[in-house]
Amino acid sequence: MFKLIIRVICSLAFVMPLLAADLSFTILHTNDIHQELDTLSRIAGYASEYRKQNPDTVFVDAGDYFDRGSSLVPLSQGEAIYGAMATMGYDMWIFGNHDWAYGGARMFELMDKYPVPVLGTNLATTKLSLPSNLKRTIIKELDGVRVGFFGITLDTYGKNPKHRPFLYILDCRKETARAIEELKKAKVDVIVAITHLGLKKMKHETRNTHPSDINLAEEYPDIDVIIGGHSHTQMKKTQTEKLYKETGTIIVQTGGLGRKLGQLKLIIDSESRAIKRFEIESIEMTADLPEYPQTALFLKEQYAMHMPNAKVAVGQIEKPIELYNMAAWYAGFIQDKSDADIVLLPRKTLYDEHSSFKAGPLTIEKLFGILYNRYLIKSTVTGAELLKFCNQKDRRDRFNPFHHRGRPFTGDAIYYCGFKARFDSSSKSVLFSFDPAKKYTLVTPWPFTRGDLSRYRHVLPQRSVVDFAHPIPKMVVSNAQLLEQTTGQLLVAEGGRNSLTFHRKYQEPLPDWKPWTDYFEGKQ
Repeated sequence: MFKLIIRVICSLAFVMPLLAADLSFTILHTNDIHQELDTLSRIAGYASEYRKQNPDTVFVDAGDYFDRGSSLVPLSQGEAIYGAMATMGYDMWIFGNHDWAYGGARMFELMDKYPVPVLGTNLATTKLSLPSNLKRTIIKELDGVRVGFFGITLDTYGKNPKHRPFLYILDCRKETARAIEELKKAKVDVIVAITHLGLKKMKHETRNTHPSDINLAEEYPDIDVIIGGHSHTQMKKTQTEKLYKETGTIIVQTGGLGRKLGQLKLIIDSESRAIKRFEIESIEMTADLPEYPQTALFLKEQYAMHMPNAKVAVGQIEKPIELYNMAAWYAGFIQDKSDADIVLLPRKTLYDEHSSFKAGPLTIEKLFGILYNRYLIKSTVTGAELLKFCNQKDRRDRFNPFHHRGRPFTGDAIYYCGFKARFDSSSKSVLFSFDPAKKYTLVTPWPFTRGDLSRYRHVLPQRSVVDFAHPIPKMVVSNAQLLEQTTGQLLVAEGGRNSLTFHRKYQEPLPDWKPWTDYFEGKQ
């Protein structure tokens, strides 16, 4: 009987084709690094070693490498991270909504200097021709599989070409449909979308027109894989598997801030060229992973050039501190160091993306990522002028410490020290504690206005550029003078002497903050 079975099997071998071996390739991916430099050389080290063993591998990033993070990067106008990433072996990346932080013209310069392919499927320009390394689609052959890539970023930030003539955004859905048709005509086997849309829309984006990754998968079933960013989602394997069953698309995203490297292995049927299965892993960037020498050397040179004292410790945040308490501390610090009666700080004087700051030690590099370096202008102003300025309808609610929370607030809070601002529920007015007949010494950081903040947010210009005669538009002051030391110089000097410590002025929100907030939001 056994021999009969063997004969049958052998005879079948002549009439049935041999089963071809499966094909496979891997996508290594990162997203939302946001200028976190500490793990870059280890990400590159892991990717390099993995590719030695698995040559059919592609390495991509899903955008937002600028903004937040290390304060070294602004000093280099973005080059410290863009150039570092160019040494890491990426095959392609896309732009996120934060990657215009240093302007479109600067992005053109960096793209020219570091010509890593940029997938800009929905990018256009009115200023110049697009850089040669900006690609609508990219096709790679991996283990005999033709893989087509396209990249889509948010179309709700700077969509108007007048605002960003160097690079502006086209409609996500239209360009996705066009890219899919282009790749299908090119007869690719697998279509991969690298996106900066978010797994789901964030709360403040519900009215925006751009799709989420889930929307994209539902609306365009020809997409096989989505490598996502923007929402900082650390996706679990079970989450990806559930969405795959629901949409037929493999969606992955690996948190953010350079903490982990995503690894997606696709196993392809050699005959049908369909995805048979996939394997997902998220690699934590621990200190025991090897560093990639080229990346480590590039960063070392950038620190030496722009911020040689970056790792010097200057303070400690003992307990987590809210944004409004950090702003109150900063205003008090400036008041003390400049011998002022009153200090006014616009929101962009400090990092405002998060609502609080974690406890831990502060190096100069981390400190300047929280409290931005600013010039200081000292002047004299009357209480009557201060009342007139603060009571303007478009300004008075900006003194609410909750104004930093954004929508429906405008996000342009004014923090302060040296007076009180209290909301009176009965009269629906804000009461400021200025004496109209008194003269006050006022200190304000420069830049202060929205236009100057946009232009000089990251790096201060020469002192000769500062218009210190009119530190705050629409406020009449006298005896204005530009102080010798910047806030950064004052912070470093104090940190070197005594180590900076941060206290919370408000242990709890004051009783009038919530009714003030409710009233303001009710007017919108």
